[in-house]
Amino acid sequence: MRIDTQRFGTLSLEQDQLFLFPAGLIGMETLRDWALLPDHENPAVAWLQSASRGDRALPLISPRAFFDGYRVQVSRRELASLHMRPGAEMYVLTTLAGPGGKLTTNLRSPIVLNLSRRLGCQVITDNEHPLQQSLPSKLASSPALSVGDSAGSSTLISSSDPIVPATAATSASLVRRFKDAA
Repeated sequence: MRIDTQRFGTLSLEQDQLFLFPAGLIGMETLRDWALLPDHENPAVAWLQSASRGDRALPLISPRAFFDGYRVQVSRRELASLHMRPGAEMYVLTTLAGPGGKLTTNLRSPIVLNLSRRLGCQVITDNEHPLQQSLPSKLASSPALSVGDSAGSSTLISSSDPIVPATAATSASLVRRFKDAA
């Protein structure tokens, strides 16, 4: 399949390289197929690119790479669409927003990926996380971290615990793991 994107040009992807979001994303419920792409200029950044809308790409980061104590608390029912099984590789990512130097991430509504099943969903946590959490100033002011070439990393979660601890990984390592699982 060919995808003409605004950010990445024309991409050639197979269906098994995409993540299916059965319920879409908040505000983009009709967009269900997404590609996870690395940011070649910043290994802390990944992009979620819509397979059906070339003008829709979301910069992502691993919240744990910036906030050590970040945990996600959601009901098992919210994660049902991910078909979680013991030992599944689950990752939590958060979106970036804002002009360079004033970057924020949405810790309240993370994106959860089941790497082995290529399924994703966006959840609203039961935690009191902010919708717009500023990134640490020394990181947000980095020229490598701007929404123009934004961030994405992963956060490993436990499929047995509704309070999800997060471990950081770079977007490059997450994309590599995804390709290896394909």
